[in-house]
Amino acid sequence: MEQPGIDSRRTAVPTGHVSCTPAPAAQLFEIAVLDSTGEDGLGRWHTIGWGVDRVHADSIAESFVTRPVRPYDAAQIRQNGHLVGEHRRPAE
Repeated sequence: MEQPGIDSRRTAVPTGHVSCTPAPAAQLFEIAVLDSTGEDGLGRWHTIGWGVDRVHADSIAESFVTRPVRPYDAAQIRQNGHLVGEHRRPAE
């Protein structure tokens, strides 16, 4: 069964595309951190949460790279898969 995607909900014309992100979730900001503590020493990005707006997401991302215990090297903010911001751990 074909379900309308986000585009067809706006235009009421079926596109044949099924969106994997519900419309309300498309407004969220994904927060991912770079974890370099693996045994192989390579960094891996892990999603740690979601922000309800850009300010909220920036605040969360910044707190994970500046926290006193085991800060992450970097944190990225994405919306709908597009990179919209990045925070890096301050130089010591």
